[in-house]
Amino acid sequence: MDLDHLPKVRSTRDQVEAALADLMRELHPGDQLPTEPELAKLLGVSRPTLRDVLRTLAERRLLVRRQGVGTFVASRQPVLDAGIEVLESIDRMANRLELKTEMARLSVIERSAMEAEAQGLAISAGGPVLVVDRVISVEGEPVADLRDVVPVGVLGKADLDEGFRGSVLDVLLTRGTPVLTHSRTEVLASVTTPQQSERLQVAAGTPVLRMVAQLFTYEEAVVDYSVSSFVPGYFRFHVMRRIVD
Repeated sequence: MDLDHLPKVRSTRDQVEAALADLMRELHPGDQLPTEPELAKLLGVSRPTLRDVLRTLAERRLLVRRQGVGTFVASRQPVLDAGIEVLESIDRMANRLELKTEMARLSVIERSAMEAEAQGLAISAGGPVLVVDRVISVEGEPVADLRDVVPVGVLGKADLDEGFRGSVLDVLLTRGTPVLTHSRTEVLASVTTPQQSERLQVAAGTPVLRMVAQLFTYEEAVVDYSVSSFVPGYFRFHVMRRIVD
């Protein structure tokens, strides 16, 4: 890659970011950037300054940083836009934009509920639950790490057959029982753990939007406790708010 034409900025962080933006415009999605030492030398900046700018661009999803591999130009895919007051799966959101979703790292196990899970499901600590972990990709990019915890008896391994596309909600809605009414969702700002960073193929400590939700039936029973982490840049959630006189 010929980068001799790039200006050696030797100046502010904003100028470093502008120089990298010029470079990214010359590249294509999936192209790999030079290593940090090479870029720092070419731009005439310190590695801490360069690393800070690269981290910011990765948080904006303009770059993808893969641990032990390198830094790549991110794909320019549409943002999934949804009202936070509406409960629907990523698969349904993507279908509206005619985008392809894929599921990876699927794990379905039965075990005893951990304390937070038992509280979320309003069951006794240590009660039997089915735990469904998976990563959802849109157009080949990992965008969400999902975990659903369901009491054994509400859902079994057999319910997640070959047609399972990643949404426990869609499975329950298609089956029709129990009758679902609403979800109580807590929205949190968080960062990825090392394990989650590897699953989502982002740098450790990358900011994520985390939603912790309880899914209720018509009888007010909780049938699903979920923890969903969304990679920034791929989702835009909004909420309609009513003015009170």
